[in-house]
Amino acid sequence: MANDKIFISAGDLSGEIHASNLVREIKELIPSCHISAIGGNNLKLIADDFLEEIVSISAFGILRVKQALYLGKALKKLEEYFSKNCPDKIILVDYYGFHIHVAYLAKKMNIPVFYYISPQIWASRSGRVKKLAKTIKKMLVILPFEEKLYKSNGVDAVFVGNPLIDIVPEKQVFKNEKFGIANPPVIGLFPGSRRSTIKYHIPIILETAKILKEKINAKFIMFNADKKINCALPEYIDLDISGDFNKRKIIDFAICPSGTVSLENTIMGIPMVVMYKLSYFNYFFIRAIIKIKYITMVNILSGKGVVPEFIQFDATPKKIASSVLEQLKLENYVPKVTELLAFRKMLGTPGVSKRAAEIILNS
Repeated sequence: MANDKIFISAGDLSGEIHASNLVREIKELIPSCHISAIGGNNLKLIADDFLEEIVSISAFGILRVKQALYLGKALKKLEEYFSKNCPDKIILVDYYGFHIHVAYLAKKMNIPVFYYISPQIWASRSGRVKKLAKTIKKMLVILPFEEKLYKSNGVDAVFVGNPLIDIVPEKQVFKNEKFGIANPPVIGLFPGSRRSTIKYHIPIILETAKILKEKINAKFIMFNADKKINCALPEYIDLDISGDFNKRKIIDFAICPSGTVSLENTIMGIPMVVMYKLSYFNYFFIRAIIKIKYITMVNILSGKGVVPEFIQFDATPKKIASSVLEQLKLENYVPKVTELLAFRKMLGTPGVSKRAAEIILNS
């Protein structure tokens, strides 16, 4: 199969970062390869032909009508583009709700599809695997147990490792020979990346920080890529919008949502509590379809509550603050760091994007 023209699509920010790294590796291997894409700013900077911005309209929960119409138009635009500039291969990155339609379109046009960062069918909506088996040439999975799961359901899958391994550094754990944490400890606050959840998380996080400030001498840094937090931070909380992992190395503990940020903290060896709150409607909808006990990846991988989770009605400042104080005790803190860092090895070896690029180009 020729590799002259490749189309790639990513619909959310974290997936798009991994998509852009994959494109760089493809370009390194085949400089003449023409890359067309839809996604966001990361792909826009590196693609030869950028067709549509979809990352900025990414939704969580029930897809809104306006967003569905926008994605419908994007799909129609892709159909017209493929008819005139048929790619040799299509790469889809995460974002199942939209990408399954792209996959069916590609199948109709006889274009092979590679799926990078697979839908989490083990967590919910397991019926999706049947559609993927009909439309996908190869699934490149990033969690070790997913390869067997997909293969058992008729999908050609291969574990390439987790791309976070390539971009997230390991934290320098011990600041001196005697203590595992700084004095005062630095606590990172992560409200999330989606505005729909940030508005629920910010009040809880700020009240938690207030309780902690009254009980211990601690420093706080709010990490958020969105400048519009829509609230005034107290003077004892600094704001960091850089997204720089090296700056995150200075924190000793994190209060964060589940998802990518919790996995990043795990890989870095940063102890944490996970909290998550949604609108009542979205919460009850998601609870009805989720079939796993935990929502934090390190807990899912281990099958136990390595990281405390405070979800919806349990996501109260008092409960979260109490858990933070307990984990900051040295007798609890140091073993937790060691336990978290052990999971880094489970997620593969460095060179994930390059491995994925080689598999796609050679298939």
